[in-house]
Amino acid sequence: MVQSNRRVRWEELGGDLLVSIFERLPVQDLIAGVPFCCATWRAAAADPACWRRLDLRRWDDISRRLPAAKFRRLLHFCVLRSGGAAEAILFPSFAGELDLLYVAERCPRLSYFSLRTDDDPTENLLHAVSKLKNLRGMAIGGAAICDPFLAALRRRAAAAPTELRLFADKMNERTAAAICDALPRLQSLTLRDCHVSLAAVILFLDRLERLDRLDISGFGAPKIPAHVREKAARRLSYFAWEPRVDLAQLYRCSGACGDIFRR
Repeated sequence: MVQSNRRVRWEELGGDLLVSIFERLPVQDLIAGVPFCCATWRAAAADPACWRRLDLRRWDDISRRLPAAKFRRLLHFCVLRSGGAAEAILFPSFAGELDLLYVAERCPRLSYFSLRTDDDPTENLLHAVSKLKNLRGMAIGGAAICDPFLAALRRRAAAAPTELRLFADKMNERTAAAICDALPRLQSLTLRDCHVSLAAVILFLDRLERLDRLDISGFGAPKIPAHVREKAARRLSYFAWEPRVDLAQLYRCSGACGDIFRR
């Protein structure tokens, strides 16, 4: 048998293989890069599978690559390209509830969203969440943790999300109890850079029987006693609680700060 040493060219790769590669690329590459390489790549990049995960968080980078792009026009384009099959969307910090509602009405298979808004929730958020029957996880601003929103999650019962990340400044025992009541099946909880009370941590460990991952690391991480760490180690497969040093504060301090960075 004669074996050929000729290397396969990129444009000769099969469509399915190209799609499996391109679905890992950010949207700015799918729009401003891949389609201009060749007709084969352009066709593969148009496959809805490449648009199942829409990460729009780094809008500064996207707008540099696509200077003429307006956020909502780009959002509509991405949703259209997904063929209504988008499964996850991560919004930039300036996006709002209406943007989530727009996606929820057109992508019924959406199972995860990240919406970092500090505004109090309105009916638009409740309406959007009610449409997402396959919702399994979300990252959302701490202001959303209020009675109407938690009640909407509680009504989902077994269909309630099992993954939650909160962009919050603080977490006390009362709010932790409300989360446990609304999301008793929670398996993953992230509260990075949040001032979490020790009572809230203990409550999560005691009340959330299915909890497997807990991340409270960051600038606001509490001091965790040894017996609580031991309990977390027995219950969880992942527990992050280490505090991080705020370098901005170190730079602002005076006197011996210079010595800290020279050591």
